[in-house]
Amino acid sequence: MLNKKNLIVFLITLLLSHELYSHGPSRQKVSESIEIDASPDEVWKIISNFKNFQWNKNIKKIEATDNTVGSERLINFESGEKIKQVLEKIDEEKMMINWRIIETDNKVLPVNSYSAKIFVKVENEKTKVFYKSGFYRGFMGNDPPPELNDENSKKLVKIFILENLKGLKNIIEKK
Repeated sequence: MLNKKNLIVFLITLLLSHELYSHGPSRQKVSESIEIDASPDEVWKIISNFKNFQWNKNIKKIEATDNTVGSERLINFESGEKIKQVLEKIDEEKMMINWRIIETDNKVLPVNSYSAKIFVKVENEKTKVFYKSGFYRGFMGNDPPPELNDENSKKLVKIFILENLKGLKNIIEKK
């Protein structure tokens, strides 16, 4: 038989266990880097131009309002999908640029609250570009469909980042 004290403990335990089982997705991170055979200034000149992001072979065209904080760009892919981003920070001294996605097509990047940062550093007398992103999967509720789960979201973000870095390297080293 439950007395009043045991009933209260039981109800608190029940409420707390429900909270544990009902939390949403965890924030995911993907970070990649690449070494580029060029000066940091040459690399930064291309990276810092928010209006030109055609480093990825799958990008058809870019539409951007400006190259200042708050500017938006629309990335149009060859396949018809689009991603809209906003420039959040650009630091010339640190050679760092940061943006976030405000609209995405889940076929290209199945993400929510995606933000990315690219920065240029010199390591062992070589120019290295770091591309870091943080995001939530494409489906924010519990039990996502496979194409919107953590694993697929991370996989597609990684592919997108690697294609951008390889494209950047190719553009710069061809000069």
